[in-house]
Amino acid sequence: MKNNKLLPGEKYFQEVRTATFRKEEYSYIHTGIIDENGEMWTTTEMDEANIFQVYNKYRIKHGIPFPDEISGIREHYGLSAAKMAQILGFGINQYRMYEDGEVPSVSNARTIIAAREKDVFMSFVEASKSEMSEQEYLRIKKKVEVADGDYKPIVQPSEYTGFRSLSTDKVANVVRLIISTIGSTFVTKMNKLLFYVDFIHYKNHGYGITGITYKALPFGPVPEYWGTLYSSLPGIDMEEFVYPSGQSGIKLEAIENTDNILNESELGTIDKVCALFSNMSAGEISQTSHLEKGWIENKDTRSPISYQDAFALNLC
Repeated sequence: MKNNKLLPGEKYFQEVRTATFRKEEYSYIHTGIIDENGEMWTTTEMDEANIFQVYNKYRIKHGIPFPDEISGIREHYGLSAAKMAQILGFGINQYRMYEDGEVPSVSNARTIIAAREKDVFMSFVEASKSEMSEQEYLRIKKKVEVADGDYKPIVQPSEYTGFRSLSTDKVANVVRLIISTIGSTFVTKMNKLLFYVDFIHYKNHGYGITGITYKALPFGPVPEYWGTLYSSLPGIDMEEFVYPSGQSGIKLEAIENTDNILNESELGTIDKVCALFSNMSAGEISQTSHLEKGWIENKDTRSPISYQDAFALNLC
C-alpha cells in the first residue's frame, strides 16, 4: 500500500461498490487513488474506511453492538477485558478484538446484548463461579451489585453519531487539544471544528470520534444540545466574553489537564483540522461549512446530518 500523498498524475476517486460480508452483500462508497494510466489502488487507511462502512451496515441489520457499547458494558461493571471474556465464555483475544472493531457472530452478539441487564449479567457471573477463587467471585459480585442498574448508552450508535456512542470524555479531549493548539476558542468556532474533526475522521476511517449528532442550523453544523454538552465537559470552562461594542460570546477555556484517551488516528485528525482552520474566523469557517452537502441538504428542516455525507466533504 502507498501513503495518502498524491504523486503527479494521481487523484482520488470515489464510487459506489458492493462487498460481500458473511454471505451478504452491502453497498458502500469506495475511496481509492487512480493514476494517469488508470491504475487503481488504496492505502491502508482507505481500506479501513471502506470495510468499516460494510461492518456498520451489517451491525445495524443484525442488531450487533458497536465497539463502544461492548467496552461500555464491561466498564459499567468495572471489569477487565480478561475477566469479562471469562464470564461471557469468550476467549480473551476474541473479546479484545470485539472491542477493537472485530464484528461478533450473531450468537456472541446476543450474549453481549444480554449482559446489558444487570440481573442477567449476574447470572453469567454465577455460572462461571467454578472458574474463580471464592475471593475473586465475591469481589466481582460486589462490583456488579454496586453498578448503577442496567447498562444504557447515552445515545445509540447510528449514522447520525458516526456509529459511536456519545463520550463526553472524548469530546473534552478533542476540545482541550484544539484549545492547546490554537488557543481559547469561542463556541461558534468550536462547533464547526468539532464537525470537521468527526466528519473528516469518518471519511478517512469509517467511524467518527465523539459520537456527537450535528444539526444543520442557519450558521452551519452545530452539535445537538451544544449548551448542555459543553457545560458537562470535565476540565473545560465556559466564560462569557464581552466586546467593547457590547456584543458578547461564549469562550471555551481548558482549566485542567486530564489523561488522553484518543488514539493515534484521532489525534492525527485533530492536528489536520487545526492546521486547516487555525487562521480562520468563526464567520469564515461558517461560510466554508455552508458549502458542504450535508448542511445544504438539511438546512431547511434543521435536520441531523448523516455522517455518510462526509464522503462529499470539500475538504479531505
